[in-house]
Amino acid sequence: MESLPVQALKREERLSDRVAKQLEDLVVKGVLETGQRLPAERELAEMFGVSRTVIREAIHNLAARGLLDVRSGNGTLVSGPTTDSVAQSLSLLLRYRAEDFLVEHLHEVRRFLEVEIAARAAERATDEDLADLQDILCRMENATSNVESSANLDVEFHQSLAVATHNPLFIILLDSIGDLLLEIRYRSLEDPETTPKALYHHRNVLQQVQSRNPNQARLAMSAHVDQSEDTMRRVMKAHGESESLAHLYRQRPDESKSDGVS
Repeated sequence: MESLPVQALKREERLSDRVAKQLEDLVVKGVLETGQRLPAERELAEMFGVSRTVIREAIHNLAARGLLDVRSGNGTLVSGPTTDSVAQSLSLLLRYRAEDFLVEHLHEVRRFLEVEIAARAAERATDEDLADLQDILCRMENATSNVESSANLDVEFHQSLAVATHNPLFIILLDSIGDLLLEIRYRSLEDPETTPKALYHHRNVLQQVQSRNPNQARLAMSAHVDQSEDTMRRVMKAHGESESLAHLYRQRPDESKSDGVS
């Protein structure tokens, strides 16, 4: 295989990270294309002027981030980042460092992101988008006795709003906190007032989107996020919990409860 345009590395640098960065740049620039097989470890080691151990560490780093696909007996292929891999990486980081973040931080991000999603959906939603949102809302209204279904449908409604913006970055950003949003739904179900309040807010958001009124859609979503934040504060206070995100992962209500969505 033709030699790659890489630079030999200085020994005082952290070699595996430097190798990974150069390979990442080659993927981003299209020098290494999706599906292309990387040179063998020995060849890469010679190109970079490092040991094969350094090459293995760099490849492991990039494979963990979804840029490379290591296949036993078939070498290492360029896979490139996907929206799923990006979202999963951020979700893993949030779970790993959950003690460092507060529920307040999450709701602040939700307010910044989802309020604008609602407004853009009001401007851009197609008839098919509106039909999908209406269908999800109907299923939510019929699933109040099933905690798992209710929580998942709630998240699906918000994800479908992001789809209705026809801006793929909104979808990626919302998916990146999807696991946390689902945990919020489960925890909120401990409050018996959650179901009627949440259904009211979802109906109001959809109504404003259907009416093509972005300003009212913003207000409706902002009110919904306020309600969700207030519910979470009361639930966590009732358990005597701190407001770190770590508590979202430690306890999930019994899924046999007959509550609803957040």
